[in-house]
Formats: sequence, structure tokens, C-alpha cells
Amino acid sequence: MLNNAMDNVSGERYLKKLHEDIIAAGQQYELPWSILSQVNEEYLGYLKNADGNSFYYQWLALLVKIIKPKQVLELGNSYGLSTLMMFSELLDTARLISCDMVKRLDFIPPHVLNDSRLKFYFGNDLNLNIFGNDLSVGIDMLFIDTNHTFEQISAEWKIYKNLCNPGAIVILDDIRVNDMFGFWKSLQYPKLEITEKCHSSGFGFFLYTEEKQPDPLMAYREALQNAFEQFCFMKDKQMERNTLTSSIFKKFVRIIRSQ
Repeated sequence: MLNNAMDNVSGERYLKKLHEDIIAAGQQYELPWSILSQVNEEYLGYLKNADGNSFYYQWLALLVKIIKPKQVLELGNSYGLSTLMMFSELLDTARLISCDMVKRLDFIPPHVLNDSRLKFYFGNDLNLNIFGNDLSVGIDMLFIDTNHTFEQISAEWKIYKNLCNPGAIVILDDIRVNDMFGFWKSLQYPKLEITEKCHSSGFGFFLYTEEKQPDPLMAYREALQNAFEQFCFMKDKQMERNTLTSSIFKKFVRIIRSQ
């Protein structure tokens, strides 16, 4: 499947052809109405791409249909709309794991929520402990739509690339928001920006061309390293605040004594 992509065409040509196939399939695409019963009118408009700015929902579904990933991981799901679209084309033998900081799965109907192929987790995705013993190892398709900053996406990629299969497709939403584009430009993998077609706030995908196999131990090491760096950063900030508070207090005492 994905691992053979580089045998036939270059990475960028593969991505362009994949995108063209998705656009072509989109001409005949029908929304999966059987699982959209809880989606409100506003978001149904987004699914239909009524504004011409939200084709990425259909794009995600069609990507799953075409590449047939065995394991999909979604980081950031909001109300679960993108989750539903990817789930709609998921193979019977495949799995989709979705993670978000907040539990607000307003659009997920009970029969989808109870499907054994789908699992939701909640918490900071930089802490792999939130997945318990269900860590995604061997990811074929990774969709990241979390806190749109260079710092966040960089930390996430350092961790989750160690769980991806060679040839995995990685999709990034909102790459034109905040300083996200700096991360996009820094990527050394074959990549394709499709902002104009999919999402005005930025949308792109790339091919993970590393040949090394998934290494969950390295993923945990990166997660621990990030946690340690964040701890040191917060400790330094606390020391700065304490120093500033002490300085202000001493200045205040001097003023009082001079009165």
C-alpha cells in the first residue's frame, strides 16, 4: 500500500497524483448521511463545502477511501466532524484513534461511538500516558489539527513520527495560522500544500519517507524530554516571577520607609 509509493514515482509526484485522484473522486462523492444525524445545519454546510472553503472534510474521507490505511490517528477533533468523515470510509479491519484536550463529541451518534474500530482519548497529546496500553504503533495516516503553533506541532511531530510506518501520510490543518507555516517550510519530506482547494487557513500533507520502523520507546523518550523541558521552562518562569515580586516588594518597603 503506502510503503510501495516511492517504488513507482517520486514523493511529490505521488502526492500530486493522490490529490488529483481525490479531486476526481469528489465529483461523484455523496456524504455518509447514515452517520450524520446529529450534525447541525451550520456544520452540514461545511461538510457540503457550501462556502467553498471546507472541502478538507470530504478530502479526508476520500483519502481514507483511496489509500485504505490500517491505522489512523487524529490529534484534535473538536466536535468530531473530521472523525466522522474519516470513519465513514474506514475498512472493517482498520482502526481510528482520535484525541482531543476536551470531550465535546456533539456530532458522534451512539452507533458510531460504540463501534470497535473507533476509540476516543482525552488529554494533552504530548503525554502518551493518556492512551494507556492502546498507543497507536504503526500509523498509516496521521491528521494533526490541535493548537496551531510552531512549538506545539514541533513537539507533536518529534513524538509521533516514531509511531508512523514508512510511507505514512501526514496531514496538517491550519498551516497558515499563527507561526505554523514556519514548521511547514522546515519539513524536509515530499509535501504538497492544497490550501486554495481545501481550507483558506492552510492545509497540506506530506509523505513520511523515513525507512526506520515504528519505535514506541523513542516516542516515549521524546515525550519525556518534552515534559522535562516544559518543567524547566515553568520553573525558570516561576523563579523570574519570584525575583520580580521580591524586587517590587523591596522597592515598596524603601518607599514606605522614606515617607
